[in-house]
Amino acid sequence: MTEHVSKLSLAPSFAASHWGQGSVRTSYIEELIGIDFSAPPSSSNTNPFLSSSSSGVPLTEALSRMMGALSLDRDRHSELAQHGSGAQSPQSGPATEADLRKMSDARLSPDQAAVFLALITMNGRSFNTDDVIEAVQHNQDFPSALKFLTHTCPICHDQVSFSKIITMTHCSCFLCQSCFTSFFSIAIKERSVDQLTCPQCGQPEIRGQGALEESMDYFNLLDTQIRHFLPPDVHELFQRKLRDRALQEMPNFCWCAHCSFGMLHESDRLRMDCPSCKKSTCSQCRSPWSPHHQGLSCEEFKLWQQQNQQDLHRAALLHNIIECPSCQFVFSLSKGGCLHFTCTQCRHQFCGGCSRCFVLGPACSFSAQCGSKGLHAHHPRDCLYHLRDWSVSRLHRLLQYYRMSPSWLEPSNGSLAQSGQTAACSVLELRESGRMTKEEPCGRPALSEYRGYCQGHYKERLVELINRCCADPAVLFSPAEMIAELQRWSVAVPIRRHEEPDLLYAHRLHLVLTNSLPLRKRRHTPSVTPVEAPPPP
Repeated sequence: MTEHVSKLSLAPSFAASHWGQGSVRTSYIEELIGIDFSAPPSSSNTNPFLSSSSSGVPLTEALSRMMGALSLDRDRHSELAQHGSGAQSPQSGPATEADLRKMSDARLSPDQAAVFLALITMNGRSFNTDDVIEAVQHNQDFPSALKFLTHTCPICHDQVSFSKIITMTHCSCFLCQSCFTSFFSIAIKERSVDQLTCPQCGQPEIRGQGALEESMDYFNLLDTQIRHFLPPDVHELFQRKLRDRALQEMPNFCWCAHCSFGMLHESDRLRMDCPSCKKSTCSQCRSPWSPHHQGLSCEEFKLWQQQNQQDLHRAALLHNIIECPSCQFVFSLSKGGCLHFTCTQCRHQFCGGCSRCFVLGPACSFSAQCGSKGLHAHHPRDCLYHLRDWSVSRLHRLLQYYRMSPSWLEPSNGSLAQSGQTAACSVLELRESGRMTKEEPCGRPALSEYRGYCQGHYKERLVELINRCCADPAVLFSPAEMIAELQRWSVAVPIRRHEEPDLLYAHRLHLVLTNSLPLRKRRHTPSVTPVEAPPPP
């Protein structure tokens, strides 16, 4: 054991870990040094618990007699309590019949049985019987067995045995088997492989030009752990995502802009035909193929789109087209109610309403409060994230202020808009069906005054008009809403002067809000002239 300890103590790469608790704790390697992994000495003594089954005496009575032979004297009791690292002393009561039966089945030696009984009856502890048997079988004495059983997971803070601790391969972090299984099961199903890093420190860095070799080594080792601890279907999904990642790094590989299919496109022509959905994609700019792209370069086609934007204004509202703010990849999506999107090309996560990026709490530098949040984004006040909570009448008033009319919206179903009947909304949504996702009509009630949409999809269409004319919702904000908006962005709220009129203070709040937090201009917006604002609600 001395030789092993000296080798571990010389390893410079294992440093003490900090878990955000303000003090430096003992490193994981130092804790492992305290465990005696050497084989217990061979003993000629036979296990006295094995002989009870051959006689006619019941097992419980025989085990009770053997307990007397294993009772600890006062000195031994004090010694075990002293080595318990501050733990309370063991109880004097006997173990349960189930514990004794498992101890008998494990064929423990008398010394091991004594340590087992001391641990299983320790006051203030509730060790699992199987874990205690494993601890006494792998350790020579009480202190080593106790340390084997008392490892604290830094994530869930549960106390688990050493055998249930999993160490990450490219950092000194560790976690319990339950947290490892839960984290990577969810992450594999919901995230890209580039985000399958250590849940504590986020290492290793597997993105970037110089991280290819390290990422390959990391994923090879992680694949072994996932195959061992996670279900086969999750491991299969992990391998599929690894395959897709490798394909995506090939220069000739291109994803279809209409479905999840991808292929190697080595042809010189720009148009790539998908054999899965039978639709076409530009292999260079990765946008859905248009007949107007034929004979034009990608730059010329984008220029043509900008010049004809006004003619395509209504058509753009009818199609769910979204552009990745990171790589400018354009793809079409079905509605589904969720504003969180992940680009199929660069895996950038962003909001479909305002294009702001989604980040995990600890990685967000906006404020200290973000550290306790999960995946989130900071949406501006004109994002659908906020405006979908407005009433339809209030959205209409905002459009009227900017000389926009809801009648600009094409009806979802032309015959419905004319008939005045109530039917079902026909907007397609992505819905899960078993293990597959497919497009299905919304199906919620659609009124003629909502131009054939349900209320939720009608609000989405209204917000699209609001965003296209750069309408600022602050023109309808009440003083309380303006104060809340300033506080949300950590902007100092103007102090109301003595006897200052309500309208004057509201005007000052509006000036501070619009000057301190101006809305970012959106692309291809028509020029409009606002009129006098209606009174606040």
